Amino acid sequence: MRGRSVVSLLIWANIAVFILCNLTARSGGFGQGTDMSESPIFLFMVMHAGAVLHGEIWRIFTAQYLHWSFWHIFMNMLGLYFLGRPLERDWGPRRFFAVYTIAGTLGMIILTVLTRIGWLPMGPAAGASGCVLGLLGAAAVMYPNAVVYIQFFLPIKIRTAAYI
Repeated sequence: MRGRSVVSLLIWANIAVFILCNLTARSGGFGQGTDMSESPIFLFMVMHAGAVLHGEIWRIFTAQYLHWSFWHIFMNMLGLYFLGRPLERDWGPRRFFAVYTIAGTLGMIILTVLTRIGWLPMGPAAGASGCVLGLLGAAAVMYPNAVVYIQFFLPIKIRTAAYI
């Protein structure tokens, strides 16, 4: 793995899991019509706060590699690509991977707590959004004057994007 970008490896890992879940879904299709909740892989890995509270701790980590649809994974991986490259360059691969994983894990733990106290509905959750939002926060601290484009055309400072 030496010389490989962690960002690239994470993107490929997410894509591989997404494809496997699509292929194992009972609907048999691949694409927009696929119901991910029909995939046994997805069902085993998806975040359920109640299941975590009953000992299925792995879901806190595995749900970070699941995505509900093509657009869900596309937007998360786009964020990972653009935010992750400079952070990995400046931090190195190990620290970058640690921050990415901790951000996603904390996101899932907070989701579990908010579900448990009744502030959020009890339902399945999946995605790398917590990881990517953690990277957004880190990038806003490290590069506060960097410009990002909202909807690919509206330039704003990354610090402002993080606040929003």
